[in-house]
Amino acid sequence: MSKSIISELVKKISINEEFFILQFFWEEPPPKAGQFFMIKPLRASTFLPRPFGVFEYNHEQKIVRFLISKRGKGTIELSQMSAGEKVQLTGPLGNTWAEFLPENGKVALVGGSAGIAPLAALVAEKPEYYFHFYAGFRQGFRGKEEENAIIGSAVKAKKVVLSAEDGRNAITGKIIDYLFEPENYDAIFGCGPMPMLIALKKKCRLKNVSCFVSLESKFGCGVGACLGCTVHTIKGNRRCCKDGPIFSAEEVIFDA
Repeated sequence: MSKSIISELVKKISINEEFFILQFFWEEPPPKAGQFFMIKPLRASTFLPRPFGVFEYNHEQKIVRFLISKRGKGTIELSQMSAGEKVQLTGPLGNTWAEFLPENGKVALVGGSAGIAPLAALVAEKPEYYFHFYAGFRQGFRGKEEENAIIGSAVKAKKVVLSAEDGRNAITGKIIDYLFEPENYDAIFGCGPMPMLIALKKKCRLKNVSCFVSLESKFGCGVGACLGCTVHTIKGNRRCCKDGPIFSAEEVIFDA
């Protein structure tokens, strides 16, 4: 069940030139890992709200956090907000990672850029589960404080592997190249840029490992009414916001 409210920004945390975190009060219903919210500042010049996966939810303080990277006009406007400014906040929407999580097993979480957010939320939601966390970025971090702010609760995974294309304070290269033995996992969850998800699907298919991916799309309404976020699958067209955003990678036709 979701709802839409006018909420005030509690806090904005600027991490570096690319990433920032927004915090809002959110009392009910509590979001689960994998779900997303539609966010639109009331002063925004853009017409449509933007979807963002939950990065963390504090049940005691009733605060929901979003990790956002500056990638276009909408996210730049969000990065310029100040505490106290109001937004239209709609959610939680979509399905959850828990629906696809093996009851007992070992799962690799593979994230790229801000795509790590819903995966970090899963580590926080299931702290006793056996996760290995793989995260890739274009640029590395300037220090441990910055790193911890960006990967959030994922730091509590049983194993953490970080890569950066520039090699700064991380191993050099793309994170998918460091998932050496996917067959050692009962399932692999991925979220991030499309090229990374395509490579992840291929790697898992070669080893016959179950793979589930959270897809990004240009959502219009967030509830499946506008059909603006169609996903092509072997079962026909699906709606990313209503039927997802998490799908079995084997069902998704990435080159459609």
